[in-house]
Amino acid sequence: MTATDAAAADAERRRTLIEAARALVPTLGERAVQTERDRRIARATHEAFVAAGFYRIHQPKRFGGSELGLSMMIDLAAELGRGCGSSCWVFTNLAVQNLILGIHYPQTQEEVWGNDGNALIASSFPAKGGTTRKVDGGIVCDGLWSFASGVDYADWNNMQVFVPQEGGPPQHRFALVPRAQYEVIDDWNVAGLAGTGSKSIRLKECFIPEHRTLPTTLILGGVTPGSALNPSALYRIPPLTLGTKVFAGPALGIARGALMAMEDELRTRKNVAGAPMCELPTTQVRIAEAGAEIAAAWALLVKDCDDALAIVSDGTVPDIDTRARWRLNNAFAGQLCLRAVERLHPLIGARGLDPDSHFLRAWRDIHAAVLQFTMAWDVQAVNAGRIRFGLPSLDPRV
Repeated sequence: MTATDAAAADAERRRTLIEAARALVPTLGERAVQTERDRRIARATHEAFVAAGFYRIHQPKRFGGSELGLSMMIDLAAELGRGCGSSCWVFTNLAVQNLILGIHYPQTQEEVWGNDGNALIASSFPAKGGTTRKVDGGIVCDGLWSFASGVDYADWNNMQVFVPQEGGPPQHRFALVPRAQYEVIDDWNVAGLAGTGSKSIRLKECFIPEHRTLPTTLILGGVTPGSALNPSALYRIPPLTLGTKVFAGPALGIARGALMAMEDELRTRKNVAGAPMCELPTTQVRIAEAGAEIAAAWALLVKDCDDALAIVSDGTVPDIDTRARWRLNNAFAGQLCLRAVERLHPLIGARGLDPDSHFLRAWRDIHAAVLQFTMAWDVQAVNAGRIRFGLPSLDPRV
């Protein structure tokens, strides 16, 4: 297959995926209330994502994936999030782990995908005191790791760990653990993104071999342990700065869903004086401004994805200022989506008090989305500003 043929095939694959996502929006919307009540996405939703190939968009082609760029995740999230923010969040969080595994050591890729190309990976963070220590041949982890979105449908967990180092700060790594070696703790009881099933996992003195741990200093852009096996530029991008679009993508979809719900509501609604709401200038201005903010967020996210591929394609390693800017843009896109939903909020009126309201759910979900660490505006703005002035990063993962 020539490069032109491959590009045409990828473009057709993108169109097929987006059409499939768009067709699912009404079904996701119908399931959204129950998803929130169940605190996890429906198995039928998960199976639809599997059948459509959504989870495999960033998986290497050698293992049956589509190997498409990160902007594919943004565009799919922009659709799926309109129907259900929680379902969209699970999609992006599981899909991005296939990108990270594609960057991982070849031995580890074979271990996970060699017998099952559909194997899925969730992720987690030691927010509740999980500990790690170094031993011969690997590490040992003990305790709780949290925020494992979509863990109910995952075969593995890619934990973030901090490995103590003599005479220096802890080393940040990813550490892959199979489902049989951890217990899922049902502790996800929250007000926003309630349907993501972002539960904790518990490990008891769990040994993880060295080849299943990946120091994140090796994946800051450019050549990675997996890029020899998977030569696409996709596997040379820095996942902890650019891959954070995994959280901004759902925020974009959630905001689009809120706008869609509001426009549908206001097309036929009248105020107490009997005037059509859609004819009021304040309604028109709020709808227009919210739409512009959402469109700006979408454009910013896609530009970052395209710029990153262009940078690493010619062998350039993105510098820390560029990596911090990608994190900053990610958080700013989230703020644009948050502002759009907040701008629309006064238009919903007392109808918005119904807890099953699609708009109110989007309002809860967008507020939850921007609380994620890489989406937190103050945190990312301070760090990017420090780096611009030549000061050290406050986050070793940048």
